[in-house]
Amino acid sequence: MSGFSQSLKVKTFNIDSGKVICVLNEIDAKELGLFPGDRVEIKSKRTGKKCVAIVDITTSMVAENNIGFFNETTELLGVKTHQLVDVSATPMINSVDYIKKKMRGEKLSRKELDEIVKDISDNRLSDIESSAFMSAVYMKGFDMDETADMTKALIDNGQKISFDVSPVVDKHSVGGVNGRATMIIVPIIISEGLYMPKTSSRSITSAAGTADAMEVLAPVNISFEKIKKITKEIGGVISWGGSVDLAPADDKIIKIEHPLALDPEGQVIASVLAKKASVGSKFVVIDLPVGVEAKIKDRKIAVRMARKFVEIGKEIGMEVEAVITSGDEPSGLAFGPALEAKYVLEILEGKRFDNLAKKSCELAGAIFELAGLAGTNKGYKKAVAILKSGKALQKMKEIIKAQGGKIDSSTKIIYSPLNQVFKAEEAGIIQDLKVHGFTKVARLAGAPANKKAGVLLHKEEGDKIKKGEPIYTIFAENKIKLASAINYAKGNPPFVLKTVVLTKVR
Repeated sequence: MSGFSQSLKVKTFNIDSGKVICVLNEIDAKELGLFPGDRVEIKSKRTGKKCVAIVDITTSMVAENNIGFFNETTELLGVKTHQLVDVSATPMINSVDYIKKKMRGEKLSRKELDEIVKDISDNRLSDIESSAFMSAVYMKGFDMDETADMTKALIDNGQKISFDVSPVVDKHSVGGVNGRATMIIVPIIISEGLYMPKTSSRSITSAAGTADAMEVLAPVNISFEKIKKITKEIGGVISWGGSVDLAPADDKIIKIEHPLALDPEGQVIASVLAKKASVGSKFVVIDLPVGVEAKIKDRKIAVRMARKFVEIGKEIGMEVEAVITSGDEPSGLAFGPALEAKYVLEILEGKRFDNLAKKSCELAGAIFELAGLAGTNKGYKKAVAILKSGKALQKMKEIIKAQGGKIDSSTKIIYSPLNQVFKAEEAGIIQDLKVHGFTKVARLAGAPANKKAGVLLHKEEGDKIKKGEPIYTIFAENKIKLASAINYAKGNPPFVLKTVVLTKVR
């Protein structure tokens, strides 16, 4: 221990804080010379376990000579209420100096990035310090060396899954569009003997993440061991990445980025490739949707990112192909977990073949070509043939069963009976379907927290529509959320109806 140490009695709070913090009475804090945001080293007198925690200070929540712990700190130390711990102030960690260095626009070394990532992973940095780091990266950027080093740092500070099978392949979309292409691509790919242990995310800003939609069909909280077992037996899984802690620092960085919608280009590349490397992926296809409604607005940015993905991939022993796709219109007509899951199964069942099906086959085809299972420009045709043969549907049923699910047919999926249909007030042509607009409506209706809520479009962009025909339907969790979604949709129409008759004059 460094400096003055004090023994304090533990008071536990059954609350998940999402970080390792401790709460000190202001009297004890003054005696230790501590301020909010400072760090302390804590050692349990009973277990001998140690941790570093961020300090919060109170006048009433914790009494003098006591220290408050939330669940994360309690678990790390293995302590209970009334047990004693030794507490001492710790000096400023090196990472803070490195963060300041980046704020000045200076280049960070591999060692410096390693320390920052490790400290984020171990909760040694405060929220303010971590936010300062991501803000600096957003403002000053990473060069190629820093991007590569950040990727390696994220890989080295997370868990890895080692498979006894090969080749392992993967796909990732930078995002900003709806549609669960992953749930179509995985069964297509593993139908041909490739292995695709897909770990996916839950929604942050969308109406559904892949994990949210897949959870409608089967459990997605799957352990390392089960992922390996299922992948070996049937070729792949569709699981929630948060359940396996592949890159804990990256997950924490994403939470930091979200409030201000910070997506530094170098960090995005490092984040994606680190997680692919963590599951042993050899061949990876990156989907870069471009458009007003997508995260990437400019094709020039997409091309630059594509080249960086390929180059960094080579440096970490991975073959990467980046595919620039259109993000100007919805990828499928559904928004919300149950609706998107149903839509996916309908494609696999051969009930529809639309832009989402085509995009999924394009990306699956790119994987086939990259892995040497199809010649140049022949992957798409191969993927379409597999999809239409029913092989992909059979593989999806195997995945659902292996993950402990029971819903393997589109007819078994139910969504909220509480709904509102929006109909065309005039005849015309549907134009400018706004992904963000429909996403907002779906979230106001209760998605993704309520899996049965969302929005279903009845028309595609460019379709003709008659007066009185349905354009889209909102499915809501309850009457209050339905009213909220309706009011927003009326005030912010998520589409444009181009009418044949513009005006009438007498």
